[in-house]
Amino acid sequence: MQIMVCLASVYGAWTIRDRKWYFEVDKTRGGRMFYLQDDCKHEELVEMVVNDYMLQVNGELLELSYPLPAAMMEKLPTDSPPMYVTNDRQVGSLVELCKEHVVRLCVSTRVGMGRNYNEPIHECVQEEKSEEVDKEDVEEEFGDEGWDDNESDDVNWNDKAWDVNSEDESDDTHDNDSADDVDNPDDIDADYSKYGKVKDEEEGEESLSFRERLRRGVWNGGNGGFTGTWCDTILVNHSYASKEALLSELRLTAVMARFAFKVYKSTTDLFVAKCVVNGCAWKLRAAVKNEPDCFWVTKFDEDHVWLNLTYTTSYRALKFAQVFVRGTPEDGYANLPSYLRRLKQANPGTITHLLCDEEDRFKYCFVALAASTAGFQYLKRVIVVDGTHLTGKYGGTLLVACGQDANFQVFPLAYGVVDAETNESWGWFFDKLQTCFSPHPMVIVSDRALSIENACVNVLPWVTRGICYYHLQQNIIKTYGGKELMYLVKGAAYAHTLAEYNRCMDSLRAAHPEPRSIHGVGRP
Repeated sequence: MQIMVCLASVYGAWTIRDRKWYFEVDKTRGGRMFYLQDDCKHEELVEMVVNDYMLQVNGELLELSYPLPAAMMEKLPTDSPPMYVTNDRQVGSLVELCKEHVVRLCVSTRVGMGRNYNEPIHECVQEEKSEEVDKEDVEEEFGDEGWDDNESDDVNWNDKAWDVNSEDESDDTHDNDSADDVDNPDDIDADYSKYGKVKDEEEGEESLSFRERLRRGVWNGGNGGFTGTWCDTILVNHSYASKEALLSELRLTAVMARFAFKVYKSTTDLFVAKCVVNGCAWKLRAAVKNEPDCFWVTKFDEDHVWLNLTYTTSYRALKFAQVFVRGTPEDGYANLPSYLRRLKQANPGTITHLLCDEEDRFKYCFVALAASTAGFQYLKRVIVVDGTHLTGKYGGTLLVACGQDANFQVFPLAYGVVDAETNESWGWFFDKLQTCFSPHPMVIVSDRALSIENACVNVLPWVTRGICYYHLQQNIIKTYGGKELMYLVKGAAYAHTLAEYNRCMDSLRAAHPEPRSIHGVGRP
């Protein structure tokens, strides 16, 4: 008794992203439903697909494939390719799989070398044979004849997107299509699955022609410049066999240098091209000298001057753009209470404080995110504090408190904005900081600023204060000179025993007995 299995199919192309295979469905073709018997042959399945999809496969390869069910993919690597149905045995495997799982048949076509569609396809998507076919197709599609004026490929370099003088000779629609191809390299890359390639696959760009580089989107850092060894060959007293050869080289230079030119004058013995930007000094002049068709470059000004702005004008434009995007500083201070309220609503547990003076003007601000206060309990109870100047219309100082996680990375805990590093500002900052953490034994590390020392004594008398040895070391070296002191300071900072610490400190005091900064360093 023959058993019939139901097989749904879609048309599209395979792509790979993030080491996973995806089938991009062509929604315009819709889907088809097939019922297969146990003894179904590969030729019969291909004939059903061609007839139901009404495919014209002359010169193309028809590929039938399917993804493995999720239960099977869980036991395989994520980059496992789809299964291709290439012969009767593979059709039988597909039928047996359909009896236990729901499988979708994926139909796709790609450019081939004239093979009949019903012949088995033995190569998979990334085999070397497919790569050789692709290269031959590329050379056939983008050969030297592709530079003719009647070219209609995806990237038409004779379109006057670069040669502005020829706009009257070609319609606007054709120009816009060419510009779209250049401005959207992602659209060009969309044909990669058609050739069995993926974007991340190394394809040996060094051997690709320039036009194939452009078609495949071989950009330099995404900025429009191409990788490779191309250089500008247009030089004064350089000759070209014909005006067409000069124009072709000029178009290539315009593409590589990313500018547009227009033909200012063109006769049988003279050729002049200028930059399309009014006032730009770029200009090329070539004329016939000895031979009737040989053009010699007589003048070439290769420097572009597209915009001439004074420093004052550009600075005003910068300030206008900053105000347009960020708003004025006054608006920022006015919106600060609303921002702090929204911050607490979006992050429950966040601690914020805003202090204003008698005239209701901004004075101090403190912020400690809930994630920071919650994460501090898993860190060493050591807080490093410091301040830095703020640049802006009203200046100010940013006070920061940070910890260190188990991976020796900086863990931000809290920050505040004050007028300056004074006893009052640091005292206010520490007063708000102690509300974020439990009063267990804690160490605060900072530089030797007296305002921080006074704030610790007055607000947090129960903490142990440490000195950042790097700041101390730099101050000692800057004041007293000599790198030998650097090793003594470092040895005292990294000492693991009191005896080792005292030995390093005695050496420091013996080298410079007068500095109070060394005598008052403190205990380990």
